[in-house]
Amino acid sequence: TLWNTFSFFTTYAAANGFDPADPNISEPSARPELDRWLLSRLASATEEITEALDVYDPYRAATTFARIVDEISNWYVRRSRRRFWHTDPDAPESDSLCAQATLHETLTTLSLLLAPFCPFTAERLWRELTGATEGDSVHLADWPKPAPALVDRELEAEMAQARRLSSLGRAARSEAGVKVRQPLARALVFLSPDAPRLLADIVASELNVDRVEVTAELGELITFELVPNFRLLGPRLGSRVQEAKAALAQLDGAGAAAALEEGRPVGLTLAGGDVELAPGEVELRVRGQEGYAVSREGGEVVALDVALDDDLRLRGLLRDVIRQVQDLRKEAGLEVTDRIGLTLSGADRLAPFFDQLAREVLAVEVRIGTGSGPGSPIELGDETGLAWIERAWR
Repeated sequence: TLWNTFSFFTTYAAANGFDPADPNISEPSARPELDRWLLSRLASATEEITEALDVYDPYRAATTFARIVDEISNWYVRRSRRRFWHTDPDAPESDSLCAQATLHETLTTLSLLLAPFCPFTAERLWRELTGATEGDSVHLADWPKPAPALVDRELEAEMAQARRLSSLGRAARSEAGVKVRQPLARALVFLSPDAPRLLADIVASELNVDRVEVTAELGELITFELVPNFRLLGPRLGSRVQEAKAALAQLDGAGAAAALEEGRPVGLTLAGGDVELAPGEVELRVRGQEGYAVSREGGEVVALDVALDDDLRLRGLLRDVIRQVQDLRKEAGLEVTDRIGLTLSGADRLAPFFDQLAREVLAVEVRIGTGSGPGSPIELGDETGLAWIERAWR
């Protein structure tokens, strides 16, 4: 994972002519939120790894290292991929420079932290990243010093929440059978009262929804079903277990769910007297309201509005075509920086989105028609179209 991240960085750094000494690189405090989060996590990880090695605890140090490598690859790079190749016309050029500088600084520090564990890999990374001359070595460099000024615990908590909500949203999509590439109108989230600030734009982008709305009422999103754990309650209640099932169905589901999650018992009044059911004796089932795909963990709930209109369906088709054209680029052996000409047959209804399509696949032109030679089949919803790509020389 670390090496793949390094390869990603070097590919785009070479394509963009990135220079870590560029005077136009913003100070860390002036960079976008995602960059400041990564630098904060790097500073925190540096401190943790240093403390672990100081007391000869290499396992804890290595675990911390692995965790931040995962965060870089599966969150920072994935969230920043478009920034490295400047495809967003609304983003300033400095945004791409900030992303490249942040990842360069992070990988350079990681090469130093890796040195005691993987000396040769660390050496290779450090040399490539620093442009070291003969005689220089990562093992002769100073150990990175903790940078408490870069640590932002509040931002780290906010980003951790965004990652959890994104994971819940993806789980809801999967359960509902809605593809990640299909845009949705909105996501509703329910958060605990002491939750960090919601990074709504990041969550919306990650979940591919137009907007994120916070709701205070779980009843708008989900219904709770409380069912006895018959294996445990059968021996204790005997024939009254069916009476307990009916009584559970009459309870306020949200209130009972909160009690169970806090480890408190649920009280029932049965014909033979009052009983208390421990959390393990009750199964809590959660279902989304009609039209919503719901996922829940603890005090956090994400509900996706899965209703689709023609605009959403068309935008979903566009994303699917982008993915297929990217696959065709790879099959053709094109470099990530190569520009192409793209001809499509059967995709007339996507014409209003051709500018966006061109930016995403690095096409100098997208046109409807027929190209030379046999085209490559592409799926267009329930239909099949053809695509022709060729390297462009301008």
